[in-house]
Amino acid sequence: MRLLARFEYDGTAYSGWQVQPRDATVQGEVERALNSLCGRHVVVTGAGRTDAGVHAASMPAHFDVVLDEYSRIHKGLNTLLPSDISCLSVQQVEDDFHARFHAVSRSYVYSIGTGRHPLSNRFEFQPGINNLDIEAMEKAAEYSLGHNNWRGFAKEGGGNSTWDMTVSRASVVENSRGWTMAITANRFLRGVVRIWSGTIFRVGTGRILPETVKNVLETADKRLAGPSLPACGLILTEVRYPHEV
Repeated sequence: MRLLARFEYDGTAYSGWQVQPRDATVQGEVERALNSLCGRHVVVTGAGRTDAGVHAASMPAHFDVVLDEYSRIHKGLNTLLPSDISCLSVQQVEDDFHARFHAVSRSYVYSIGTGRHPLSNRFEFQPGINNLDIEAMEKAAEYSLGHNNWRGFAKEGGGNSTWDMTVSRASVVENSRGWTMAITANRFLRGVVRIWSGTIFRVGTGRILPETVKNVLETADKRLAGPSLPACGLILTEVRYPHEV
């Protein structure tokens, strides 16, 4: 039987989601716990990959078990996971379900904080700036909507056959603690959200115009985009599937 589990994690101590030979990863910790519960190697397939230091409020992953293993996993998985990883839910899905290929949308938020706050610096970028132009940032985010070529915002080396993304939501919200940028798309290329956030941030500082986002999408010129912001501020918030839409 195939199970779909959702995981929440603080990515600070990990070299991303995907298993690596010598580094601690979230997938590696999940597989280690499952191996202990099932007495065999259980391969876990995530909905995507988060980079080193990036967090997730809900990372879906699928894996195959036999019937008598389900109860052990449901009751015991969290007891074997480290304190910075939690399994939020486990459910049975169709045997051909795929956590990555069947996803129809993915959502991220990037948080920028004002001032210096040690209790939250693991989960937000704190550049020491107390004022950004929220109207300009909102305008820049609006240029992100729709179907576009995102090569100008992406890191090279992802083995992409296409650089297209369809963005259904892009927004910036200001509150008493700072600014939160949110983006939802059908897929995300490597490094896109942190570079996109860095561009929106630079718009907020007044160093570039909101139209820069449109120009990067039209020209794929990486030199126009802003810097890639630190991983600490990025959280994968949701991955949705056809049966959930």
